[in-house]
Amino acid sequence: MTRRIALAILLTVWAVLVAGCVVAYTTVRWALVEQLDQSLVAKASTLPELARVPAGLPTTRPAAAAAAVNRLDRYLIKAENGVTISPAAGGMVLSQVQPMGASFSVLADGTPMRTMLVHGIAATPDGRSIGVTVVYWADASHLFAQLHHLAAAFVVFGAIAGLLAAWVALAVSRAALRPLHETAAVIGEISPRDLHRRIETARLPPELVPMASRLNEMLERIERAYAQRHQFLADASHELRTPVAALVTTIEVSLRHPRQAEAYLATLDSCLSDARLLRQLVERLMEQCRAEELTHDEAMEEVDLAPLLNQCATQAAVLGRERAVEVRSDVPETARIMTQPQRLRSIVANLLSNAVEYNRPGGSVDLILRPNGRFIHITVRDTGPGIAEGHLPHLFEPFYRADQARSVQPGHLGLGLSLVKSHVEAMGGSVGVESRLGVGTSFHVEVPISDPGGNGSPVGGVPLAYRSVS
Repeated sequence: MTRRIALAILLTVWAVLVAGCVVAYTTVRWALVEQLDQSLVAKASTLPELARVPAGLPTTRPAAAAAAVNRLDRYLIKAENGVTISPAAGGMVLSQVQPMGASFSVLADGTPMRTMLVHGIAATPDGRSIGVTVVYWADASHLFAQLHHLAAAFVVFGAIAGLLAAWVALAVSRAALRPLHETAAVIGEISPRDLHRRIETARLPPELVPMASRLNEMLERIERAYAQRHQFLADASHELRTPVAALVTTIEVSLRHPRQAEAYLATLDSCLSDARLLRQLVERLMEQCRAEELTHDEAMEEVDLAPLLNQCATQAAVLGRERAVEVRSDVPETARIMTQPQRLRSIVANLLSNAVEYNRPGGSVDLILRPNGRFIHITVRDTGPGIAEGHLPHLFEPFYRADQARSVQPGHLGLGLSLVKSHVEAMGGSVGVESRLGVGTSFHVEVPISDPGGNGSPVGGVPLAYRSVS
């Protein structure tokens, strides 16, 4: 990349140098030629006595006359009738001089000549005025010598300037890209053990600050996700250790001494309870992993939300009877949308089961469905003891329990709300919670509505903030 940038700068500078040299050379050449032409016109206006032509050389042959006056300025005067004339002994002065053209030519010996054609009025010895045309030849060797020196100077200057530009371009490109290389080196050195490292934006040029800021944000997200994953593995290991330890201890104690059949049955019953807890935990962990997969893993289907949500409410009502908790459903009779039914069923079922289990005896749970523009808004509200405000931001973390007493109750793994959040985000929606101590808790879920006649792609959700009305 450094070479490409340096080459681009170099080619640009060289193109400017070549164009500048060509323009300068053309301008100077035009000025020198113009100066020569003006001097020739001035000489043709006041002609000195013509050099003597050797005997026998016709004066009507300009080439022969030019050869006779070897390398001297010479001229040829013609009258209007085409007759060649010579100036008077004292010279001839032309008036009303009008240049009619000029051109370069080369003699047989290689001498460059400048030919000027001038028209004017000349006075004859008898006092008459006649129109004459003067053809004036002048040696242009000095002009071409000057132009050759000028061209050589431009070539040398262009070469030196080009080499200097190449060095400067390479140095500038390296200096400009040095922060980028340093940033790449820092990123390459970052490993899972030092995800806390960040790129120092203060040392970067303004053009690279936005990129570095985005990379720092990405590193922060990766660090947070890695920490959450590490914590998840630690919590999962802790949760698995307890039932496994209980299972192993029960079997070891049972095998220490021979026992009656009833004792073995009691041991098997205890082991079965621990095995069921293990199976439930493993299933929840597998569901957690599946929930974090891509949205399109489950196909979009056109479903009627009324029977789906009412079925979830009916299942929750069965659990509510044991705790004297009433489950009520407020769902429109028909609400057909394109969605992922299994994900949506898991979301509502988990929220309803939590609302029933952590409710007070004689309490109630309300399931409410309302459209909200391009989203559906699902609310699960209970009349339980409520949740302290400090716990609200952590409710959706895996294995988190606001009530530590739940950790000793069978079946309470702390994964239900984490699964809810994973499913909702996979659907492109958002989930939030509000709670008031002594009054109850409400969970709010928004998931996008996809057009049944479209491509089934959900639109993005609007995040709901954690808030408390206690």
